[in-house]
Amino acid sequence: MSYETYKTMHIVGLILLFMGLGTVLLSPRSEGSKPPKAGMIMHGIGLVVILVAGFGLLARLGMSWPWPVFVIAKIAIWVALAMMPMLVKRGALPAAIGWAVAAALGGAAAYLAFTKPWM
Repeated sequence: MSYETYKTMHIVGLILLFMGLGTVLLSPRSEGSKPPKAGMIMHGIGLVVILVAGFGLLARLGMSWPWPVFVIAKIAIWVALAMMPMLVKRGALPAAIGWAVAAALGGAAAYLAFTKPWM
């Protein structure tokens, strides 16, 4: 696939991820209730699409192991965003704070993608 296809897939994955996070983190829930299933599904599909497209982009850019530091940082952000619903569900992070942290992590990931520092 072309670079543009992988980049489009990566952006679609981001949209799905943040739609799912918004649904999960901002939906009203009572004590012990489960997050909305549709939000969790969108979150999971978005994570998978981001991961596959991200590695496709790395291949298209000719980057192999050892990866530049910005790639490792983006993977760390991906892991943090993947854990966000669990942290909120278990009460380790209030939902409003989790939403703000997710937005900040998304901004950091965008900064790393556009500037590619430490490369």
